[in-house]
Amino acid sequence: MALWQEVLVVAFFISLPFLYDTQRTFRYHFRLAIFSVLAYLTSLLAVFQFKHRSRLIAYFGQQISDLLSLEWCLHGKKNLSSTRTRVALINYQTDIDTLGLLHLVYSQDMELNIISEANFSTLWPFSFFPWLLSLALCPIQFFYSNFRLLNFSSTLIDSEPTIVLSPSTMTNEETIKMALQKKLPVQPIVFSNCYFINKEKHMFEPGRIIISVMPIIETDGLLPNDIPNFSDKVYSKIRAEYDSISKITQLGDYQTPSY
Repeated sequence: MALWQEVLVVAFFISLPFLYDTQRTFRYHFRLAIFSVLAYLTSLLAVFQFKHRSRLIAYFGQQISDLLSLEWCLHGKKNLSSTRTRVALINYQTDIDTLGLLHLVYSQDMELNIISEANFSTLWPFSFFPWLLSLALCPIQFFYSNFRLLNFSSTLIDSEPTIVLSPSTMTNEETIKMALQKKLPVQPIVFSNCYFINKEKHMFEPGRIIISVMPIIETDGLLPNDIPNFSDKVYSKIRAEYDSISKITQLGDYQTPSY
């Protein structure tokens, strides 16, 4: 019986390359599993407080991108170098966007802080698991750091470039309203169309994504009644940039196989 089990195990591993090359559904779930497992393991680094933590996490995030053959092309890198704290307006599409955010940190020559407004600081960047683990490992430091985050203000971090992430469920108008309350400017960060990922079609292939970091947009002098019109104008700029960079990736990039 043990011999048959060994034969089955060997046969399974031998068949993996064949299944990966010929079955798109298998390839989709296999690549998604790789992303999920490595993301969870990398997220454990977010539990511990140490110098250059974000840089190390970004490095491992870049290795995940390389393993999955995901190429990130950064446009507007100079717009990241401002030391001002700002709220990001992002056209969230998939969980892969997280790797794109890590690429922003990885590609910077200086420290770049990316913190989440909705979640806990020890949660960033990947999952709920580090939050649970941090409760068991270091509850005092955990609650202290999150108390500071929940009372976040524009004067919290001024010495380094800092981007505040709003929840992916928030609309542009709600994000702008949050920025106005905190007296912070907004900065659109636009991801091109992820043409190589489609959940309904079970498609997850290698591909290229352009990240366009647009200039900071001031909210000074903006009144609550002005937010809808202001939001529409910003959305128009984001949509135009999205259409522009998506055409670049769709014209000459890797074409997803039909099988």
